[in-house]
Amino acid sequence: MSKDQLDNQTEGQISIADLYDPPERLCAVSRIFARARKNMSLAEQKTFVYALSQLDFKETAETAKTNVIYLDKKTLAEIVGVHSDTDHLSVHLNDSIKNLPLHSYIQISDKDKDLYASGCVVSSIVMLKNRVRIRFTEDFIPLFKGLTTNYITLWSTDIFNMTSKRSVQFYEYLRQITDTRKDVNDVGLGVKAIKEMFDIPKDGKGSYMRKDGHFDRPAFERYVIDPICEDLSKCKMIRLVMQPDGKYYEKIKRGNRVDGYRFYSTYTSHPAVASAAEVKELQERVDKNPQVLKVAKDIVKGDKKQKKASKSPESRDYDYGELEQVLLQSRPKED
Repeated sequence: MSKDQLDNQTEGQISIADLYDPPERLCAVSRIFARARKNMSLAEQKTFVYALSQLDFKETAETAKTNVIYLDKKTLAEIVGVHSDTDHLSVHLNDSIKNLPLHSYIQISDKDKDLYASGCVVSSIVMLKNRVRIRFTEDFIPLFKGLTTNYITLWSTDIFNMTSKRSVQFYEYLRQITDTRKDVNDVGLGVKAIKEMFDIPKDGKGSYMRKDGHFDRPAFERYVIDPICEDLSKCKMIRLVMQPDGKYYEKIKRGNRVDGYRFYSTYTSHPAVASAAEVKELQERVDKNPQVLKVAKDIVKGDKKQKKASKSPESRDYDYGELEQVLLQSRPKED
């Protein structure tokens, strides 16, 4: 498979990952949006990224047919961690994400272009029988479509697997500062900067300041730093690098005093489309529905036109070894 085919396959939102639930896809946001402060909950952030993953970010706002996205309800419930029976799924899912439009409020500015704007990126969210309809505010569509420069890409399942909203924020931050020419990037952050990034108060409740006025560093590391590192150590696009002491950071010291933390990370522009474990999972799916194999081969070979499954019975003798070889050969090389 040529590099152009691979780029089209991933960036065009067509990949073997579409066969998995939830789908793994590349999405993108303008750096202006990435820098903007957002007040979304973890469930709302995951919903937003799922919606973004359904957009073709290279399609211009002018040529886009609609600013409305439909999400599969059961898939969305799995992504945001809502586990409920069919009768109560809509109620529980709605409780988790109903405030997405309100919490998608941002204020952005581009001084070079003398541009200032504020508003809700998502104008509405509607729970239908089997789908969830999300409408993006038309004025903000250019933040996610027609992107050719000054944007960052995100890998959807990296976000879906996060356990805290702080992890999502830190992931976006690292993507903004990543030098893609380097094998390993590093960044040092003081405690004050980390607190400001995550809106942790300077003092009082939730500040990690003891009653005697001293900073509770062990608690700060246990409840803020460590969970973020745990999440980002498992990501595919941006991944933290473990240090010799088993931690995913170095303490920045001045004498015996710890002033901050240094993080090291690697970057992969096109995460692996399928791992050996995922191939095994796909093989199990083929046992249940042999047509999956043909669709998988068509996709990894660059055939984006997926034909409907034939109703007539076809041979069920498929070469799993060939499938594994095709999938693993389609995995992109890391930059």
